[in-house]
Amino acid sequence: MTGTPLRVAFAGLAHSHPYTDAGNVRALGAEVVGVHDADAAASQAFAERFAGAATASTGALAALRPDLVIATPRPHEVVPVLRALGGGVAPVFVNKVIAATAAQLAEVDRALAASSVSVGTSSVLRFAPALVTLAEEIAVDEVLALRVHAQHDNAAFQVSDRAWQDDPQRGGGTAVTVGVHAWEMLDVLLPGATLVAGSGWTRARRGSITASEDAAGIEGLLRVPGAAREVPVQVLVTGTPGADAYGVDVVTASGTRSVALDVGAEGGGDANVALGFRGLIRALLDAAPHSATAAPWSEARMVVANTIRAAEIARGDA
Repeated sequence: MTGTPLRVAFAGLAHSHPYTDAGNVRALGAEVVGVHDADAAASQAFAERFAGAATASTGALAALRPDLVIATPRPHEVVPVLRALGGGVAPVFVNKVIAATAAQLAEVDRALAASSVSVGTSSVLRFAPALVTLAEEIAVDEVLALRVHAQHDNAAFQVSDRAWQDDPQRGGGTAVTVGVHAWEMLDVLLPGATLVAGSGWTRARRGSITASEDAAGIEGLLRVPGAAREVPVQVLVTGTPGADAYGVDVVTASGTRSVALDVGAEGGGDANVALGFRGLIRALLDAAPHSATAAPWSEARMVVANTIRAAEIARGDA
């Protein structure tokens, strides 16, 4: 980056991502100007760590006139945050999960219909270099089928201050909170694909304290723009103990191609780069001067809708 550093504000500290995001913002030459969260102590600690100002409200945060807002609210806080920022000029990027249920998705739609700013959302995996490379490799091939696995230990979702993430009606539970990564990977490979049919299941391991599930699966069909026929997909979502791991197998007319993003304690490597955290912030900083955002809602909504629909099918709620 050159010239005056871009000014980035943080609205909400619901989980760990904004801390990683702020580190990447500064590493890429931008400035953290402020933060707001309902937990004033958390806001103050974040501000001291990243050299921004802790503000008393989202409105006060917007008054700092940032060039970009990265929002990480709890799902029930998403719509109020979007409304508070919707009359401004800075693009807003919402870390997952922006909506965990069909009702929450409808509320987000209504809020964005009244907004004048660019809003985006995605899993960081959209910016994982290996996944982007795979998408480029298969772009000229015929995709016959896909299989996806998203694994993220759900133990963190069950501690007191993050239990909302394990609640299907509040934060989505494992099928949504982890499942969004699977559906994000699918959208990178088959942009705009829609889940049109499927069957599924959920399981909780013996003695589990989860309020949602430890594993969920779905076998379904994707309607892909421009494709002559629907594409079969198998998705496995797990929150069992162990390192994060995200993988996809794509069966194409010329053979099977696979990617494994397993950079946990045993996988080695730089998770910040390999899982897309650094790439996300780079994309956001590149877009912000144009009053735009990476993963705009017009494209991102399909991933959110597929994630919610898949969780409903797996749980038998469809």
